[in-house]
Amino acid sequence: MDVKDYCKAMLAEVTAWEKKLEAMKKTADGYGSAAKEKMLPLIGQLEQEVATAQARVTQLENECPSDWSPLKNELDELFGTIGSSVDRAWMDLEGGNVGG
Repeated sequence: MDVKDYCKAMLAEVTAWEKKLEAMKKTADGYGSAAKEKMLPLIGQLEQEVATAQARVTQLENECPSDWSPLKNELDELFGTIGSSVDRAWMDLEGGNVGG
């Protein structure tokens, strides 16, 4: 896979996360204030991680270095962490495991 294809795939993943986060916010709005307050910091943290991932992909896309494996490794790790965090938070939110 070349750098352009990789960036296109990663930007698609970032877009999917952003949609999940928006859905999480809407779902959290339907809960009582205690549950909502418990979820908002997590959603904020996830938004920051997604923004970081998007910035790294944009950096990689713009710089297009000949050896991009270190940045790819960093992104793969970051994307794995964010993906797990988003999925876990979404399951907690949908399952009502946020309390309140």
